[in-house]
Amino acid sequence: MSAFIERQLAAQGPDWAVATPHAAASDAAADVLRGGGNAVDAALAAAALLTVVYPNQCSVGGDLLALVGTADGEIRCVNSSGRSPRAVDVESLMAAYDMMPVLGALPVTVPGVVAGWAELAGRWGSRPLAAALAPAETAARDGVAVAPGLAQDLRRECAGLALDPGMRGVFFADGDVLAAGQTLRQPHLARTLAMIADQGPSAVYGGEVGASLVKLLAERGSSMTEEDLAEHTVRLSRPHSASYDGVEYLSSGDNSQGQYFLQALKALDLVRTARGPLEPAGRDAGVVARVLARAATDRDRHCADPDWSTVPADELLSDAYVRAIAEDAMSDSPVRLAGQRKVSGDTVAVVVADANGTWVSLIQSVFHAFGAALLDPTTGVVLHNRGASFSLDPTSPNRLAGGKLPLHTLMPVLTRQDGQLSAAHGAMGGRAQPQVHTHLALHLATGAPPRHATSAPRWVLGAMEAGVTEGAGVVKAERDVAVAGVQAIERAGFAVERIESYDDGVGHGQLVRRATVAGRPWLAAATDPRADGSALAG
Repeated sequence: MSAFIERQLAAQGPDWAVATPHAAASDAAADVLRGGGNAVDAALAAAALLTVVYPNQCSVGGDLLALVGTADGEIRCVNSSGRSPRAVDVESLMAAYDMMPVLGALPVTVPGVVAGWAELAGRWGSRPLAAALAPAETAARDGVAVAPGLAQDLRRECAGLALDPGMRGVFFADGDVLAAGQTLRQPHLARTLAMIADQGPSAVYGGEVGASLVKLLAERGSSMTEEDLAEHTVRLSRPHSASYDGVEYLSSGDNSQGQYFLQALKALDLVRTARGPLEPAGRDAGVVARVLARAATDRDRHCADPDWSTVPADELLSDAYVRAIAEDAMSDSPVRLAGQRKVSGDTVAVVVADANGTWVSLIQSVFHAFGAALLDPTTGVVLHNRGASFSLDPTSPNRLAGGKLPLHTLMPVLTRQDGQLSAAHGAMGGRAQPQVHTHLALHLATGAPPRHATSAPRWVLGAMEAGVTEGAGVVKAERDVAVAGVQAIERAGFAVERIESYDDGVGHGQLVRRATVAGRPWLAAATDPRADGSALAG
């Protein structure tokens, strides 16, 4: 892996397909599938390798959510998001800050990735977790070429990363951040991956790796304890669903924003019934933006740890509630915008399907670019800052409290048609993930091939940078978005800021879906050109 890998953006095959945002991760998954492993084995190999090649976006120190569908029709959501420290001093934080800090130890919650990997491997994998971790361990030890996306984030975040000794020791050389094509070696992370392979999740949740993370966090002012890590649990549930143009979309509930994507999609299906097929970057961009703005407002008001949420998902997805959203979006009433916080979209999505009928959408993340900007030099682990999602508003259901799950942006997606699983979707985009998924869904509904859905001009409402407050009414539109689309967005009451084409500020998507080639059932995969990924099939 001394040079960056050539990549392809779309592929078709009769037996399996995979798409990820980094070509090396796609290759790792494909090697597993060619060797007889299943879709879960392949997804885990890709996910582990992504913690090595894309540490700006995911880490052993992050969170994971996944959907797994099997040939018998069962679909399960795996939610391995972590809780705040039980001893967190909420009053002190509220006295010192107007909103949750973004960087440093205070926004670090219990990392759930490793427990999520173990749950997936133990429940659905055909191989031990250690097999999935082996390529990642080798890559961390021997070194990988810095991908363009990683190099871009290193340049963007250089000043903040330079403040942390752990970050400087890994991502800097001769006083500057590593550039694209240079070799990134992570021997301490390789050792950590080897320990997880040998000991399983106990290495993190009660073992040496976890103890080292807690020690670093304590030195930086966190109240996280080894007991907080040891108490981490993975939650299994059935996904929520909503239909658009005859296709059933399934996504995560509880503290995940997946249910708000479903709310928007269900409302847009009513708009489609009234208007005909929707063009998200054309004449219908305004009404789509209004629906997505309403879903974002509901998310910010209601999404929280399910033990604290005051409005059940069934109510937010009810026919009457969704119809009101659709009717308001199609009206001439002024758009109602609420202030919302900028967040980054540093997340990876892995989507895989195999010949046995297993489908996987796996999402893992450190939240903002390089998470909390803390790297434990002993373990090589980058720590996420998911606690930045908490509110310090004492009236919010998502208010900070000890031992609580934060509002979560991660949201895996599967689809079902005519009673059979038909696609796995994944997206990077922070709070804009529902919007990226909506663009994908609307393009696919017009009959567009997966490659078009992932690469078509895109816009998103709000920005994805970290740490400041911004009005919700700014739409970032790639310069290739049609004039008709921009005008429709402006007529709907939003300001438009043009950005470059294929800008990762509008997120990126991954797709695997059923296809028909010469009358035979095949699988088609596509990856977003805004990342460094590839789509492979066989």
